[in-house]
Amino acid sequence: MEKLLKWSIENSDPSNVQQQSTIQEKNILDPGLIDHILGKSDAVQMREAVEAVLNPETSLDNKEIALDNLEMLVEQIDNAVDVENLNLWPQILSFLSLPEVSLRTQALWVCGTAVQNNPKAQKAFSEKGGLTLILNILKDENENMEVKSKALYTLSGAIKHYPPGLAQFEKDGGYDVLLKLLETSNDIQLLRKIIFLFNTLLVQDPNTVSMRIKEKGLAKKMIIILDKYGEQDEDLTDKVLRTFLAELRHSSQSLTEDEMNELRNLLPVLKTKYEKETNPITETHMKYIQPLIACFHVLECLYLFKVFLICYTGLNVATQFSSSTG
Repeated sequence: MEKLLKWSIENSDPSNVQQQSTIQEKNILDPGLIDHILGKSDAVQMREAVEAVLNPETSLDNKEIALDNLEMLVEQIDNAVDVENLNLWPQILSFLSLPEVSLRTQALWVCGTAVQNNPKAQKAFSEKGGLTLILNILKDENENMEVKSKALYTLSGAIKHYPPGLAQFEKDGGYDVLLKLLETSNDIQLLRKIIFLFNTLLVQDPNTVSMRIKEKGLAKKMIIILDKYGEQDEDLTDKVLRTFLAELRHSSQSLTEDEMNELRNLLPVLKTKYEKETNPITETHMKYIQPLIACFHVLECLYLFKVFLICYTGLNVATQFSSSTG
């Protein structure tokens, strides 16, 4: 009876009731409980992924999984911006120096995805020295080719549609780095990506980029590539010709007379390879061909027009075009 009375008094004490209520409220708001019910926030998952890679006790497989998860998280623009807010860029960029090829590759994938069409992430990446690190990877003659390929993906995302990034790229000698790779690399996939990036930059900022690549001699290097790989890889040939067209669209003086002559000499080789193709001309083809008519002497225009048609729409269509124009 005495114990029952004591219990009754304790539980009727207003302060005790308030204390019990506070404890219950704390339990309800416990972060661990919320995580258990709702799942961890993206910010927490991003931190944990980075911590997993940093932890020497984590297996290689689990580190790869952590980076894969991180890449999926930063696909969301807000999460990519939060990489800077959470101060994760220094750690992520440190992963580019890890000894494991798979981890370096995936870290580059994370970086490239985070900066894609995201000015805030591009700014943070550049300010943290990301562009310089990427160019160093591309300059390293001993670097794995898969890593270099992914580095180009990251570089593209970091400078496309972001003028400060393009300016930093130029300041750090980016044009020279890419042109050196065009000279020395035999990896067709890598060559495709470099040419495609130049083409994209020409469309994005023709005034600046056209002047720089003319100074650096890109046209000559593309002619060499076309001569070497024109019969081997249609996709690479397509990208080279589209880049020539992007240059000519900006200025009819993009190519020297010697370069034009070299390009003329390649016509029979390309004709032999592609003359059997008879696909009809499409609006897409015209989109790339039409600008030449406005900036070149008509005979030169017809010549380059026929080169493009022979390579990509078949000899028959090119012949029909020649006949209709006299």
